[in-house]
Amino acid sequence: MSTNNSSISYGRVVTLLLIGLVPAFSGALINPTIPAIQNTFSHVPNSETLAQLVSSLSAWIVLVVAPLTGYLLDRYARKPILLLGIITYGVGTSVAFFLDSIYLILLTRVLDGIAVGSLMVTVPTLIADYYTGSRRESIMGYFSAASSGGGVVAAMLGGYIASTLGWRYIFLVFAGALLFVPLIIRYISEPEVSQQTSEDEVGRIEAAINIVRENPAWLLISIYLLVLIGMLTTNLIQIEVPFYLTGVLGVDGSTVGFTLSSVFAVAFVMASLYGRIKQYLPHIAIMALSFSIAAAGFIVITLVESFWPVYFGVLGSAVGFGVFLPTANDWVASVVDKRYRGRALSGVTMFMYGGFALSPFVPNPIIDQFGRVGMLRIAGLFLAVVAAVLYVLWLVNRSRSPRAEAPVAGD
Repeated sequence: MSTNNSSISYGRVVTLLLIGLVPAFSGALINPTIPAIQNTFSHVPNSETLAQLVSSLSAWIVLVVAPLTGYLLDRYARKPILLLGIITYGVGTSVAFFLDSIYLILLTRVLDGIAVGSLMVTVPTLIADYYTGSRRESIMGYFSAASSGGGVVAAMLGGYIASTLGWRYIFLVFAGALLFVPLIIRYISEPEVSQQTSEDEVGRIEAAINIVRENPAWLLISIYLLVLIGMLTTNLIQIEVPFYLTGVLGVDGSTVGFTLSSVFAVAFVMASLYGRIKQYLPHIAIMALSFSIAAAGFIVITLVESFWPVYFGVLGSAVGFGVFLPTANDWVASVVDKRYRGRALSGVTMFMYGGFALSPFVPNPIIDQFGRVGMLRIAGLFLAVVAAVLYVLWLVNRSRSPRAEAPVAGD
């Protein structure tokens, strides 16, 4: 009996972590094919913009879907939403292989956003339901690591498939998500907390009031803002640094690909270590350390016009940002009443994708005024200010309650 339970527990962890690959594949697999998609539909007006939307549209959909998913998780059940998300992803996204209209392909990307939004909220909620303490912290880290590692694999796989078979075959890879359906049916059980909350007749407005009344609303808002800032500046590495590498340093495309793959690899390692880091530091200290290391990385990038110092600056930013997402998810799960866990964790996903969606637009006015190097330097200084504020808040909390270990006081 114990062996069977152990097998189910192991299968559950593996299933949840494998699903963490899905959001990473959603973007990283598509990005190498954007030029080819644009070339195929070059006869369509605004084909370049439409091709870019194939990559970015789903992020905007996630912003809408995430809070709705949180409500459904708390109001009804977790497992059916997880299953529906995987099926929508596997079927709705892969059907683009058969389509000859870029507008219909964009419609499949709407389905992709719906699926990713539901999965990115449901899986952290299930992890928080099933596990507590150091076990939850470790698995939250591994889940984020799976997303980072999936980005490395997806980027290489997408480039290979696009260059050998053609861009359409990329979409068939998404059908592989359907392999998770039997694993979900076998290993994912409905948590008791969702069975209890589904019986409560709590409406959206009343639930929102209760979240504010019964949970540290100021802390949740602060965490969400940190996620927004962190994701926005993380994507500067993906979006702006390649232009800096090619335009200023004159490196070739393969070197840029190597640099960005290194970012995913370092983020994978750091997220995997989150559980161990959390044993020694509270959430706020990890966030402060994360932003300070990232700030140093950004500043190093702008100081020396030579590839290797810039490369190590990029890796420094990856070290910092590798732990901020598991920290945010774990922090929210630790301070929010379990009845509202789904809705609270949906905020992390919503602000994460909000940062992703805003990252192509926010830097432009700064670049126009100060140039790309100036923009990166300003981003680094801004991150340093955020880190300093977090350090001060951590020290103030420690001085006020030196013996407190409660999440609000200690973290």
